[in-house]
Amino acid sequence: MMAPRPSLPPAETDLAIVGGGSVAVSFLYQFLLAQNAAAATRPPAIHLFEPQADPGPGGAYQDDLPSNLLNIPAGNMSARADRRLDFVDWLREQDPAWLHGYGVTAIDPSDFLPRPLFGAYLRAVYARCQTLARTLGVALAHVPSRVRRVAPLPDGRVLVEPEQGAPLRARYAVLCNGNLPSQAFPALEGAPGYFNSPYPVSALAADIAPDAPVCVVGTSLSAVDAVAALQQAGHRGPILCTSRNGRLPSVRSPHNRPPDMLRQLSRDGALLLAARHGGALSLDVVWDALRNEVLALGGSLDDDDVFGLDGDARAALDAEIRRSAAAARPWQAVAAATNAAVDQIWHLLPLSERGRFQSDWRSLWMARRATFPMRNALKLQALLETGQLRVAPGYLDSVHNPADGAFHTRLRTADGEITHSSRYLINATSFSVDAARTQDPLVAALLREGHARADPQGGLALDYATGCLQDAHGHSQAGISVLGSLAGGTYFWTTSMDVNARLAQGQAERIAAALAATDPGSPGDTPSLARWTAHRPPHPAPAASS
Repeated sequence: MMAPRPSLPPAETDLAIVGGGSVAVSFLYQFLLAQNAAAATRPPAIHLFEPQADPGPGGAYQDDLPSNLLNIPAGNMSARADRRLDFVDWLREQDPAWLHGYGVTAIDPSDFLPRPLFGAYLRAVYARCQTLARTLGVALAHVPSRVRRVAPLPDGRVLVEPEQGAPLRARYAVLCNGNLPSQAFPALEGAPGYFNSPYPVSALAADIAPDAPVCVVGTSLSAVDAVAALQQAGHRGPILCTSRNGRLPSVRSPHNRPPDMLRQLSRDGALLLAARHGGALSLDVVWDALRNEVLALGGSLDDDDVFGLDGDARAALDAEIRRSAAAARPWQAVAAATNAAVDQIWHLLPLSERGRFQSDWRSLWMARRATFPMRNALKLQALLETGQLRVAPGYLDSVHNPADGAFHTRLRTADGEITHSSRYLINATSFSVDAARTQDPLVAALLREGHARADPQGGLALDYATGCLQDAHGHSQAGISVLGSLAGGTYFWTTSMDVNARLAQGQAERIAAALAATDPGSPGDTPSLARWTAHRPPHPAPAASS
């Protein structure tokens, strides 16, 4: 009998990037730019794990209907933290006929554009990364697989095990593995007519009968996207949109202009503010600072303006549209400008204050802080006026009855309870941030093996300064860091591209410098960026199918 062959040790790589969506590509691009500045003696090897054939769009910016709009102005959507208009500049280079197919006839940084356009931009950014990697001599490999396990090794490296293919040992691993699926309705999974997410909204248009009653659970941005898609597809049946508070998001005023600077809610300002209050902030101090910033911009924190009118959703939306059409809304501009410091403000709040925010304010503030474009507001207004759409508070629960094939949704009203029946139910309550309950194989394995712990505010617990994962004992895993929605408990607002690009830039520069400092290679000629004209080679227009 032949002796068994000894197993080969895992292949080596310098950097493993888990996930290939918007945050991963932003990190990769900025890492490659930082790599040249780090002056490493040996170009690193990079493996990017992404099951989709084309890294870039991920789940958030895939091909979809043109009605599915970005909820952030184009001027704040960039894969580079130091080039806020990179997306806008790229759009201006594209074929006008291709853009016209998405209903875009002019490019303005304040526009809310179709999400698939940002997905096409991210594909182009990944193509830039491939060109830049070749210029620098960096070995960049796309591994078309999910990752099922990441674990620190005794020698300080990180074991990365994909679902398909051989494992790797990496010097650093960055987890950018996207949003966890919603866990709001586990009992409805698999029920015919149930959608656990509105995305891609093209599936709603394709799979929902045009005359059937539809219930959308949630009244925030995802719910708006779902209703707008149904309207765009010519849906004729009644639509109920419901949540506990029944509040629609705030309509962003097209007259808003960013403040020249924030005094108290900038990064430096927040540190000074905390120093005046014993080294920490409180919600009351932050609210007062927000008020001062809004007053300096000529506005006010009127409750009806910030939190919306209580009561009838149609009247509340009419008031929102009137306010936003008439003039700028300074509180919206100030809230958007705090993105530059929101992670630091959150970090300066004690755990007790963070818990207070989560229990008392998060639902309402998050529903209003993330504004939506006037174009979609007018669509909802038209549906409310005809009575086809109803927005209601008091949501209690939803069950599916196999006997009649209907979803029965209970609502609490002033007179008791009512039950609404629908053929379809769309879960628009957003993705999950509860890492402890997820069935995601990678996250579950990290927690089960003690390499990570769940953050009580959502996602995984991280070291604030580095983004490195904290294990079950609170020790930082120096070789494993996290970006994106799983970093939300540490950095709070990780659903915004400008925040994620800034956090990605920080990690990219830190890891590039660390690799250069510990590079075991011998000195030699390192390819430079001389051939990388302004870091931005010309981008051919995407094919019409993009």
